[in-house]
Amino acid sequence: MARVLPFSALIPSLESHLSADAAGAAFNAPPRASSVRPLLDRVDPTAELGRWREAGSLLRDARPALYLAEVHNPEGVLGAPPVRFLLCALAPDAAEPLESEPYRPRSAQVEPTVTLAADDHGVLKGLLAEAAERGSVVWQGTFQGAPMSLRRIEPSPVARRIQAVLDDAPLRPLAELDARRPSLAAVVPLSDPGLHFEPVHRAIKGVSTFQEDTFLRLVTAYARVYELDEPLTSARGVALASERLATMVRGQHAVLLVLPEGRGKILRFRQGLDLAHLKAAPRNPTLRSLDLALLNALVLRTVMGIQEPEAPGHPQVFAIQGLDALVRDVRAGTFQVGFALNPPPLWEVRAVMEAAQSLPPKTLRVEPAPPAGLLFLDPEA
Repeated sequence: MARVLPFSALIPSLESHLSADAAGAAFNAPPRASSVRPLLDRVDPTAELGRWREAGSLLRDARPALYLAEVHNPEGVLGAPPVRFLLCALAPDAAEPLESEPYRPRSAQVEPTVTLAADDHGVLKGLLAEAAERGSVVWQGTFQGAPMSLRRIEPSPVARRIQAVLDDAPLRPLAELDARRPSLAAVVPLSDPGLHFEPVHRAIKGVSTFQEDTFLRLVTAYARVYELDEPLTSARGVALASERLATMVRGQHAVLLVLPEGRGKILRFRQGLDLAHLKAAPRNPTLRSLDLALLNALVLRTVMGIQEPEAPGHPQVFAIQGLDALVRDVRAGTFQVGFALNPPPLWEVRAVMEAAQSLPPKTLRVEPAPPAGLLFLDPEA
């Protein structure tokens, strides 16, 4: 049975310049156009979608098709090519989420689930580029000031080749799929050069036994400690620390320790650690190579004594998006200490997919992503 399906789309009337919902979106939920908020604020957005359709507020494309969203990163390089997402329907059993405890959409027919597709030889990337040249434009404009377009991929040999490639390729959505009906998905090949993973950092509070001097002494059993070139009290200091963390040699693993008063240190994990015999370490060797897994096992569990630091809703461990926010909140005393991470490199994510394993909760975010509100999957089709 096919996993990736064309679908009957419900298309709203869109302005040429879309603004983002001021309320933001939950972690790993797609960004939201402000126009879709009244729908997602309903108790049952899928049922409300049906009412919008019956009221004639949406144009129904009765001919099932695939769609292509071309998304530019608002912070990307001027003139850089867009990231191409295939908008399609995913069968309920199409794939397992990439992360454990993934985001659960308010409506899987309204919010497009970003789905990573292995594309080791660039075949899917090439097919999406071909589809972009031949597809008919449904909408073209901007979202948050960045150019964006939506194209319909007519039933054609190219559309069938895309489906055939994706029926065999490893797929991993970043949100939970609807167990009863197809989900709207935004599939992106890992080979797309504009695809960017954003890290998700960790902040700690409420650990009564934490003492900085004791922690730094104990952590040396697992990591070398390096001083920063400049404190984290200025934009330059934060940028230098982020750059130093990001330029670690491949195969080395490190985190940025964020301390009160704008202080910080680099913790580079020692090579050759026998993690297989460490009770707190993941059993799978692929997962043991992840920075977040090492942080959880060696630092949070073993050194700090925090039980199950990867558990969702942990009362002492908090996921923080953005290094600036982490530094600010530690300096303000909201958190005792923070740990900034690099995003997992593409090859590590690909290895996790190949091993059929799951990343820890809230490991990464994908940028850019198509917003909810460009089109919807007709739940009654």
